[in-house]
Amino acid sequence: MNRSASVGFVVLVVLTLVAGASAPIAVADTGPITSPAAETHPAAMATPPDDGQFAVQEAQDFDNTTFEITVHENGSATWTFRYEQVFADEDNATAAREDFKVFAEEFEANETDLYDQFTVQSRAMVESGQRETGREMEATNFHRSAQIEEEFTAVGVTDNQSTTTGVVEMSFTWEGFAAVDADRLVVGDVFENLPLGPSQAIVIEAGGDLTFHSVEPADGQYAGTSLEEAESVRWNGQREFIDGRPRAVFDRPGNTDTSLIATIDGIGPGLYLLGAFFGLGLAAAAVIWYRRYGPGAGEPAIGESPPDSAQPAPAAADAAGELPEETDSIADEELLTDEDRVVKLIRENGGRMKQVNIVDETGWSKSKVSMLLSDMEDEGTISKLRVGRENIISLEGFEPEATKSPFEE
Repeated sequence: MNRSASVGFVVLVVLTLVAGASAPIAVADTGPITSPAAETHPAAMATPPDDGQFAVQEAQDFDNTTFEITVHENGSATWTFRYEQVFADEDNATAAREDFKVFAEEFEANETDLYDQFTVQSRAMVESGQRETGREMEATNFHRSAQIEEEFTAVGVTDNQSTTTGVVEMSFTWEGFAAVDADRLVVGDVFENLPLGPSQAIVIEAGGDLTFHSVEPADGQYAGTSLEEAESVRWNGQREFIDGRPRAVFDRPGNTDTSLIATIDGIGPGLYLLGAFFGLGLAAAAVIWYRRYGPGAGEPAIGESPPDSAQPAPAAADAAGELPEETDSIADEELLTDEDRVVKLIRENGGRMKQVNIVDETGWSKSKVSMLLSDMEDEGTISKLRVGRENIISLEGFEPEATKSPFEE
């Protein structure tokens, strides 16, 4: 899938900002990392060229870079870009530390070009995400800091070894970052082919009372005995994520879907269908949600109260004993998964549809349709073709030829 502005790569633009003009990093190439030349290198920190009062650190590389994303219950997220430089070389550690102090004072006291560019690029990243997902988004609450941190590690019984690190942090709040459902939050639809260098990591943290429900890729690292108990999940470089990853699904406070899923998993298929027909609409939605990792918005209501047994029932009086035909069709529709509904819809429209028309026909959000179609494309169920600003979705055998209009017979 092609986008006018790759959100995944905009994430790494800040590395260019920290590096300054002397060490630019290409962000336009969306190809996989296949050679050392394509690797993203640690950023270089540069101080403003003034009257010489500030030490110039043009070649001072950061040892580690971490992108921290703290997701909040309202769907917003605090993005923090953290850059660390360890002062480990005894020969010049003191001088490097003093130089960093000068840089930190200047960085915190004044809105430097570095910080100004950070705010501009962050707003551009959010605007790109809004165009792609259709959700209202805004970049707010910008903050910056630079300080020296010291960590002590026990060596032997009585001795401690200290590690001194210079830390630069820039952060902002991304309003509307996560797709929000009544009981769930989904993170990931703004990412596209996100690469991590060998000294970089991305961390997604559950803010407030949120708890992790699932993450992709599943090899993320976390502390604790289970994902549900984890406060954050971390992915280290070097690697490149596929479109829509990393992805995290959170349970919001008071969510009862998990227990409902457990209950349904423990009963047979026949009982589950009975439950769906007799008012367990929430339970059915929970199962669909569990399978799709996406909000259940747009699902039809399942089950209505049966007519009063004391009232005459026209359907029951039918000599053939059959329910009306419409009831069967509604019931069949309710049992379809999201993928099946999309396939059925595309087939009814000649095997090919615009993505925007799928959004209109289903009544689902742009975000949900985008994530669902990405999964279906990965599974080979459908194919996508970008034509101008439109995505054309086709079933197998109905793919348009690239040399003519997708809807030209």
